[in-house]
Amino acid sequence: MDRNLGLGILTFDVATNATDMQILPAQDFRADDGRPEDVDSWKINGAIAQRLIAKLAARKNDLLIDYEHQSLRAALNGQPVIAAGWFKQMEWREGSGMWLKQVDLTNRAKGMISNKEVRYTSPVFVYDKNTGEILEIVSVALTNTPAVDGMQDIAALTANYLNNINPLGDTHMDQNKEVAALNTQVTSLTAQVAALTTERDQANNKVTALTAERDALHTKVADIEAKAKAEAEAAEKKQHADLLQTALSDGRLTPKQKPWAEGLTLAALNSYLETAPVILGGKLQHDPKHEGGEQLTAEELAMCTSMQIDPKEFLANKTAN
Repeated sequence: MDRNLGLGILTFDVATNATDMQILPAQDFRADDGRPEDVDSWKINGAIAQRLIAKLAARKNDLLIDYEHQSLRAALNGQPVIAAGWFKQMEWREGSGMWLKQVDLTNRAKGMISNKEVRYTSPVFVYDKNTGEILEIVSVALTNTPAVDGMQDIAALTANYLNNINPLGDTHMDQNKEVAALNTQVTSLTAQVAALTTERDQANNKVTALTAERDALHTKVADIEAKAKAEAEAAEKKQHADLLQTALSDGRLTPKQKPWAEGLTLAALNSYLETAPVILGGKLQHDPKHEGGEQLTAEELAMCTSMQIDPKEFLANKTAN
């Protein structure tokens, strides 16, 4: 059993005609014999009660009401576990505590209660040994061995048991011997939690590895794209330089136009050179594209370029004037 879990057993009067039974008080509590020893008190309140109720509701099977906690003692004494009844519902009542609802008692249990052969209810619960908070209701027993003296007679409770049932003491049990059945259950649950934790950690490791792989691929793609962009820019720059040099060599550009041409994009330079006249020795040379062998000086052609004037239009104006 988890060292942080403890087992508590509490005892209450039970009414002869009760279908509802109180099993826990309405506030934090201790037994008159000094327990619990590991925490200041057992903790119970509305919020804790709702968690206990939800945990019970999630179970498929009803919980047992036995006699004198025989379900815990069977492994030691070898005696059969006889059911006194069953329950599946609990209810928190402010100012009163935790109650079993619609208890299904056997005829034998009803007769024993009616004949005062048994007089008290005694719940078994698991609690957190660090905080004292009650974590789970394990079972309930009909018993005649309360740990605290001065318990009210059952006859005084029968008429109005819902308002007058009071919490009494605990029955002390040796956890190392009498909770063997719970040890098995808690060990199984601990193993399940460990397995789920391992599975979660493995999944986290896979996610981490996949994330690293994704980041590496993003870096690789970014490097490839950057390299491709650099190569394209270098190729375009070389093509621009070659085209500029060719145009300077064949007379489509003059040395004075070189700084201006260097500022053009490759597409803009190509567009200009497609219609640029050939100039050699400062004169516009005859070109089939330019009828009549028109002539412009290098300075005039540079002026046309800077003013974005068609050389032919400038030449026509020049000739007319």
